[in-house]
Amino acid sequence: MQEQRYLPALRAHIDKLLGNGWVIARRDPLTLRHGRRTCLVMHGMLISEGALWNQPGELLPRGSAAALEPPLAATAG
Repeated sequence: MQEQRYLPALRAHIDKLLGNGWVIARRDPLTLRHGRRTCLVMHGMLISEGALWNQPGELLPRGSAAALEPPLAATAG
């Protein structure tokens, strides 16, 4: 029997998210949720508002993605 799934790497990544506490909130489009964070799967891509991982296998704490970006005043020159 031939494998009929497509994008096996994306499916594996979603399985890892589900194993780390993310849940499927909706199926069309596929929407994953973990607390207040949301990801969508659209056109074969996982789309989120910010970084999901700090280090491999480690979720970022809520609000820490903003801490990775420099403040606008510091970049304004």
